[in-house]
This record gives sequence, structure tokens and C-alpha cells, in this order.
Amino acid sequence: MDPLPSHSIKVFSSSVELHRFILQKVGPESLVIVPHRRLARQLWHNQRLASLAQGRAAWEPLPLVTLPDWWAGLFQSLWPPYALAPRLVRLALWRRAIAAGPPLEGAAPDLEWARALDEAHELLLRYGLPLDNPGPGEPALVRWRREITRIYGELLREEGWLTPGQLPGYLAAALEKQDLPLPAQLVVVGLKDLAPLENRWLEAVARGLSVTRLLIRGNPDNLRQGVVLPDRDEEMAWVASQLLESHREGIPLHRLAVTSPVMDRYAPRLAKVLRELLGPAVGENGCAYNLSQGPTLVQTPLWKAALLPLTFMAQGERREDLMALLLSPYYQALKPHQGYLASWDRLFREKRVIQGWEHLKSTAAGSFTGIPALGALVAGLDELWSHAPLPTAAGKEWTAWLRETWKRLGFPGVLEEAEKIPFERTAALLADFTRALGEEVFPAAGALSWLNQAAQDDTLPGPGVQEAGVQVLGWLEMRGLDFERVFCLGMTSAALPGAPRPLPLLSRAEREQVLGGTQESQDRFAQEQFDTLLGTAAHLTLTRPAQEHQEPQVGTPLFLQAWEQRRLPLLSRPDGAWMRVPAVQAALSRPEGSLAPRELQGTISLALPAELLITQVGKALGCRCRFVLEDLLGLRSLAEIESGLDPRERGSKLHQVLARFVKTAGFNLPPEEEALALLRQAARDVLGPETADVHWQAEWRRWFGDEDTPGLLTAWLARERERLAQGWRWLDAEVAFEGLARPGWPFTLRGRLDRLDFHPEQGELIVWDYKTGTLPNGAQVFDRREEFQLPGYLWAVREGCVTVEAAAVKVLCAGFIGLKSTREDHLLHQDFAGNKDRWAEVLSAWEEDVRVLGELLTAGDVRPAPRPGPTRPDEGACRYCNLVLVCGISRKPRDEEAEI
Repeated sequence: MDPLPSHSIKVFSSSVELHRFILQKVGPESLVIVPHRRLARQLWHNQRLASLAQGRAAWEPLPLVTLPDWWAGLFQSLWPPYALAPRLVRLALWRRAIAAGPPLEGAAPDLEWARALDEAHELLLRYGLPLDNPGPGEPALVRWRREITRIYGELLREEGWLTPGQLPGYLAAALEKQDLPLPAQLVVVGLKDLAPLENRWLEAVARGLSVTRLLIRGNPDNLRQGVVLPDRDEEMAWVASQLLESHREGIPLHRLAVTSPVMDRYAPRLAKVLRELLGPAVGENGCAYNLSQGPTLVQTPLWKAALLPLTFMAQGERREDLMALLLSPYYQALKPHQGYLASWDRLFREKRVIQGWEHLKSTAAGSFTGIPALGALVAGLDELWSHAPLPTAAGKEWTAWLRETWKRLGFPGVLEEAEKIPFERTAALLADFTRALGEEVFPAAGALSWLNQAAQDDTLPGPGVQEAGVQVLGWLEMRGLDFERVFCLGMTSAALPGAPRPLPLLSRAEREQVLGGTQESQDRFAQEQFDTLLGTAAHLTLTRPAQEHQEPQVGTPLFLQAWEQRRLPLLSRPDGAWMRVPAVQAALSRPEGSLAPRELQGTISLALPAELLITQVGKALGCRCRFVLEDLLGLRSLAEIESGLDPRERGSKLHQVLARFVKTAGFNLPPEEEALALLRQAARDVLGPETADVHWQAEWRRWFGDEDTPGLLTAWLARERERLAQGWRWLDAEVAFEGLARPGWPFTLRGRLDRLDFHPEQGELIVWDYKTGTLPNGAQVFDRREEFQLPGYLWAVREGCVTVEAAAVKVLCAGFIGLKSTREDHLLHQDFAGNKDRWAEVLSAWEEDVRVLGELLTAGDVRPAPRPGPTRPDEGACRYCNLVLVCGISRKPRDEEAEI
């Protein structure tokens, strides 16, 4: 083996030449510094193949190590009096330094600030920039950073910690004393853009031994094509198909690579695309692909589940956090009861219980009466929450409570193979948190924030086995690796060269000295990395999307050739590779739209109740399918708890207030001041403790107004006074009835009238229905007959189900009292004065409609027949229905909600 030249730099045009040189020239007496561990593993693999080809039975692996790993080994060999500060320890010290330092005007520094300070500190150390000396004209933020950094440095020294950025300086001092074990020769591979601190270290080492630098500047001829596809999805689908095509040409999967300067944006979706086309990363037929980086720990379902008990306490005991815990598959003690527990979510939503364990527990109390096991479970949860170290506790107390909660609730149970690493990392992170912050005092939200911050920094390995299958790698991980074909995704100008690094805590002068701190520096770095990439394979293909988020994208300026336009619409014109995917095959084998739900057909056996509500019959006349599904089968959409008041609840309360007022007044309107006082008292009685709710307080102001704005109910009183002056009298309110029957009806009807008014002189009796939403017009009531409740109320009066002096009644009619707002067209008595002679016609038609409805329901005919039909998105019986995917009726969604 020829000796290496001393203190030299050698440039290669490809990774193949680099690998060959290392295998032939570097011996066991040398130490090779590589930019990342993947390159070390590829070199060891090549060394193994070369040794086997030469007939060797054994060989000594090349001494390959990354620069940080070498430094860590040298540091441990010194048996130092200091320890390297883990990330959590550093953040805790920054937190203390922030608390001890001066305030920052206009900001409240938190954990994110501590993280930013730590990154800035390490960067300044790497580039040898002064930490304490202020520069001329520095902004207040930088001056504040210097002061906090000074306090942080004192805390490090007092507690015997070193940061990673201080390690080279510590080792350099030991190097001068000749206390470090050094190799005979040092070979540095691919590290061209070293920071000043790293360069000074290598210069110091070079005074005592030979240092050779090996660099790569690839051949531009290796860049074969640049392809533009409409969006990222088609871009990834096209690249995946090219990978399969390359493999069919005889290229082993592990000799293919995919990379991107923004791989974090592509990796999650790319993993799904590869799974669709190539199957699982590791399967019965071997390894298809692997991703060098997977999600961070904080993104995994297991981590989120692990912290659910703490999340529940930290976020104000919210309903959604409790339900996530109760229904989690990881808590084995809860799994036998999850059928019952799932119903609690609907109960909480319907009762509008948002948070608070005591409120949640009392709301659900009736659901576990008579179920001892469920009652014991709730008692166990009650004990766990009562023993939570609230309001503040030391970090070790929070982790101890969390572990006890895991034990009591059976977390995590039997794990899948892919979940074992996240659980191991979770357990290790809790141990690190206890060591680093065990004595720090936090509220529950503080402990949760720190744990999530630590988990955010823990990146898990991606799916697959390293070096097996297609290699999906980050941009910097490609340095020095050797493949036959490489595909580069997302090659837009925004990605490469990209914008300068955001360094808000550095001054302008400091940013100018940091790699990537200015656009010029970023451009230079991008060009050097691109030149290195050109050496990784003899065949490189660049791809990019034509647009992202509906914004046109420009290709990277580093690609000087013409971009080729391509399309790959998978569901209309897929290429051969994608034809093997079942979803694509299914899409092509069926006509467009054939998978849409069809309308319900046929009949079912129904057990009709002997009595129905008028409102139920109204719903059935609007659509019997909806009535059957919602009222008879109980199929309803899950209620959502939204800010503000539910329109239906608001309407119901208003109905109750008016009924209480009319009855309390003895069906006679008192004088103005007395009437308003009586109306206010009725509202207080109906709302009760809900008057403390800010939303009901706002509704109160809407009802009663203020000095400048009249309220809805004060305006209503004025309208009622006008009606009474015309001779009308209140006859009754909230009048319940039952037993309404007509020939041919298979059921009787019951209901409740909002109000009855009578005009003694005219002999006219009118049935009123309060309406807080939009009022139906005359055409809807009399021509199209799309109002289904008023006729039922009139039938109840006509058939004697409601007690009135029938002899005095000459005219029977009905109408609406609009209570939507104080606008003239919203607050009115809609009595359909011009159509009073048509009510008999309406009643006769309604009677027949109910008879036909009864026959259809008795026969089990539940086909959807909305009335009126959904001719437009904003009308028809389908307007507020959420069962379109069940019944099959086609309509456009609408977000509005109806009011009573």
C-alpha cells in the first residue's frame, strides 16, 4: 500500500474514485474522518466485498469516524472533571439565565427563546465569534442576548458543564499538553465547508501528524435531465415509477437513491407513495426501500398517547383530551370499557360540557350506574387526577406521577415491532428529563412543554433497513456516497439555493461571517453541495413541481439545461409501473362515479310507535328516509361543541321565556315598565345559573338592549301592545296536546302550540308558532305546501285536542311570529291575511299526506324523497341534513345551521 501524501488536498470527480482511493491507500494506522455514518457503512460494505473478492477470510475494518464522534472519544479518554451538557440541561440553564437577566422589552422569552439562544450560542462558538464583546450599533435584541449569554456561561462553569461548541477548545488545550491519543495519519473526507473552530482544530492536529483532505467535485455530464411535473404528488409518483423501471433494467434497489434539499417536506408523503408502488419497506421478499430519517418522537402516536394524562391536566381538563385517553388503544385498563366510554363523547357534546373533571364526571355519572367495573374505573381515574401534583411540582414528581398513571392504566400494552423504538425513546427521554430537570418546579403545562420540546429534537429512523432497498436520504447525507442513479426532488430556486438562514439573535456583522447567513454565502454553499452531489452517480435526474400552493415555481438556477414537461395522472393515464397498484386498477376498471353511494332502495321492517310528535311527522313529510334514520334508528351526526350558543338552544330558551312571561302576566299585557320587569324576571328564571355565561350575557343584551339600542324583546313587547290595541287577546301559551287521530293514520300525534290568540269581535282564533329563523312565505305554505307543522297544530284545535270555546270561533287560522332580529322583516306577526280562506284546503291536503306517509312507513318504504327536493345548494329538505352519504341523494354541502 502506497503511503498517503502529507498535508495534501486531493479532489475526485466521483464517489467511486474516492472509495477506490480510500480502500487502496488508507491503512489501519490512519484515522478517516467522514461527514456522516452512512458513508462509513458504505465504505465498510465495499471493503468487505473487496476482501471477499481477494479470498480473505478476515480483515480489519477501516477506522472511520465522524468528527463529533472522534471528539467525544477523545474527551472521554481524558477522564475530564467536566461533563458534556445534554440538550435538556442546556435549555434549563438558559431558562434560569433568562429569569436572572434583564427583561426584554416587548417580549416574554419562553422555551422557544431558550432554544433559539442555545442554537445561536453553539453557532457563535463554531465560528469563533466573541460572545461578550458588543459591536458598534448593535440592536437591543443582540445586547440582551450577550447579557443572557454571560449569565449562562457563569452557570455552566458553576455546575461543571461543557457545551458541544466548547469541546474543541477544551481538546485543543489538551492537545498542546500532548495528552491526546492521536493516529499516525488523519484523512478528512468531504468536509470542505468547515467552520473556523473545526479548521483550527485540524490545523493544530496537523502540526504533529499528516493530514490529507479528500474532496469531490462531480462531473456536470452526470446530470442527465430535469423534469417538471404539475405538483408534488405527480412528481413523487413519476420518480417512484422511474425507480421501478430502473430496477427492471437490472439495477439493484440499493444502488438507487432519492434525495432533496427539502426532504422534510417530501418524506412523509414519499413513504406512502413508495409503499403503494413497492409494498412495505421490509416484507417477505426482502427490503424494498428505507428512509434515513423518520418522524420526530413528538409526531408519533405512541408519544402523544403517553402524555395524554399530563396533557389532560395541563390543558385545563378538556373533554377532547379525556376522550383521547379513554379511547386510546395503548391503555389496556380502559379497553374493555371503550364501548361504553365512547358514548360519553356524545353525551358531553350534547350537554355542552367543555372541560373540568368534576363537570365531566357528573355529566357521565348516569351512564355507569349499575355497571360496577365502569364505576370502579371512574373512581380510579378520580384518584389519579386527585393525586396529580398540582398546581406546581418538581420535574421528578411529574415524571413519577406519569409513570404511576401508566402503570395503573396499563400503558402501553403489547406493542407492534415499529412501536418498540418510540417507546424505548419515550422511556429514555423521561429518564433524561428527570436527571436534567428533576429539581426544577413546573406547572403541568410547563412540564408538558419541556417534554414535547425534547421529543421534537429526537428524530427516529425511517422505515426499512439501512443500506437495503432504495435509499431515501437527506441532502447532506448524500456527501461521498456512491450510487448508479440518483433522483433529486423539489429542485426549485426556493429550495436550492434557498433563502439565507434565519438568525434573528445574531447581529448583521455576525451573520456575514456565518455560513448561510447571507444570500451570497448561501449561494456559495449551495453550489459547493451541488458540485458534490454530481459525483454521487453517473446518472442524475432533477425534478420539481410546476407549482406549490397554487404558486408557480421557478427551477433552481444551478441547472443550466432545459426542463422537460411531464404528466402522470394516475387515475386517468397511469404509466406501466403504476398499473400494478390495486387502487389504480380499481379506478380504471369502473366508470367514473360508480363508487358514489346509491339511493337507498327496497323496504325494511319498521316498528312504528303508536304516537309521534308533530315535529317528527313534519320531518317525515320532509323526508321519510331522514325520519327513519334519525328518529327511529337513532343515527345522528356527532354534535360539535363550538364557541357561542347553539342556534337551536338559543331558540328554545327564547320560547320558554315568552311562554313563562305570557302565563305569569295572566294572559294580559301589563303596563310598559311592569311588563318589561316581568319579562326580565321570566328570562332570569329560564336561564338560571347560565346568566353567568358570557355567551348568555351577550344574548341577554340582544334580548333587552341598552340605552342606545332597543332589544329584541323590548321591540316585541311594543308589537304585542299594538296587536292588543287592535282587539287581540292572549288565550293560552305552551299548550300541550295528544291523541290527534284521523281516519287511515296508523299513529296518533301529540305536540305543543307556542301560543293561541283570539279576537272576540271578529271571532278569529290564530295559532302562533314562534320562529327565530327565516320565516316561510305564503307560496311555501299554501302553494307548495312545504310547511308541515302549522297544519298539524290547526288540526289539533279543530279536533278538540286543545280546549277552546268552539262556539265563539268563526275563523281558524295560523301564522308565525318572527323573532330573528329587530329588523322590520324579521320581527313581525306573519298571519297570511290574504290566504285565510285557504287553510281548509291546506288541512285536507296535509291529512292525506300523513295518511300516505303512514302507509309507506308501514310498508317499510324508506327511500329518500326530500320535499322540497335539493334543486339548489341553499334550498330543499336536504339543506340541513348530514345523511347524504347514507341515503345517496346528491347535494352540495352547506355549513349553516337551522334555528328553531
